[in-house]
Amino acid sequence: MSASDAPEPVEDLGQPRRTAQRMIGGIALIIVAIVLLVSGIQAIVDPAAVVAGSSRSGRSPDTDTEAKIGGLLLCFFGITVLGFGIGLFASKKVSKG
Repeated sequence: MSASDAPEPVEDLGQPRRTAQRMIGGIALIIVAIVLLVSGIQAIVDPAAVVAGSSRSGRSPDTDTEAKIGGLLLCFFGITVLGFGIGLFASKKVSKG
């Protein structure tokens, strides 16, 4: 007898699964992003604390402007990391065909 023309069932490997590692990685990135955002906002709101902390180091102390710019950069980086963390939860590939 000849083989039937019915297609064999094939598992859909195109859809990514939300594995435990992926979930843990997403949670870890979101926590890191929150820490970065809080640190950045604190540096923008209270630059005097950053200046006081840098005065104990061997280099010249930061100015208020440098502390605010550093805080702004921390906030931007925190937003980027937050986007990647959320992306681990929300990403789905569209299957072709």
